[in-house]
Amino acid sequence: MYQASDVMTTNVTTIAPDATVDEAIGVLLDNQISGLPVVDARGMLGGMISEFQLLETVFDPQIRNETVRGFMTKDVIAVDDGALLADVASLFIMHRIRLVPVLRDGQLVGLITRRDLLRYVAKAGDQINTFLNEVRRYATERSKEAALSVT
Repeated sequence: MYQASDVMTTNVTTIAPDATVDEAIGVLLDNQISGLPVVDARGMLGGMISEFQLLETVFDPQIRNETVRGFMTKDVIAVDDGALLADVASLFIMHRIRLVPVLRDGQLVGLITRRDLLRYVAKAGDQINTFLNEVRRYATERSKEAALSVT
């Protein structure tokens, strides 16, 4: 309950690392999305490519024939499908990212956007607030216990 798998979109548009930058631009525009997971033939996440990265092509049209592999972010912030939504929300806030890939054993199984998370929280209403209050109370008690055991 209240895990990444509860919120993630499972029908994810992806692109292969050997696709061209021009193809990536087309996929982003056709699907009206801001970023694409880059996955290999086995479904393993290799990186992300975003609108921002693709803006380089405005200044150098030759880049459009290059492969996505050369422009993608390789150090991707991703979560396991069992990650708590509070952790996912923290990633959005701390890193100012728009989407988080969701993995199971290294394979891409979904994607969570900031909007997905906000929609889920709004729909869950008081139920999620009660849950989050319980998590906060538990975390506070654990941190107090840890502080006492150190002294």
